[in-house]
Amino acid sequence: MQVLHKLSLTKCEGGKLVLTSKELMHLEDFLGMEQCCAKTMSYLASNVQDAQVKQMFQQFSQKSQQNFQTMSKHLNAGQNLQ
Repeated sequence: MQVLHKLSLTKCEGGKLVLTSKELMHLEDFLGMEQCCAKTMSYLASNVQDAQVKQMFQQFSQKSQQNFQTMSKHLNAGQNLQ
């Protein structure tokens, strides 16, 4: 979530924080990376033999998918409010 710490919210309109197009682009990049990470970890889990390593990759995949879903939910909720 380091990307979020770098965001500078530029305006506040009617109690809503507004992101610049560049900030939205960074969030889209973050979402793409989380999705790619989840898929990669899932692929690795399905191709490794060691049970502990398999479990670790599965956990990483699940966490990345949760991050993606959480961020998407918040972004979609923000769009619906506007």
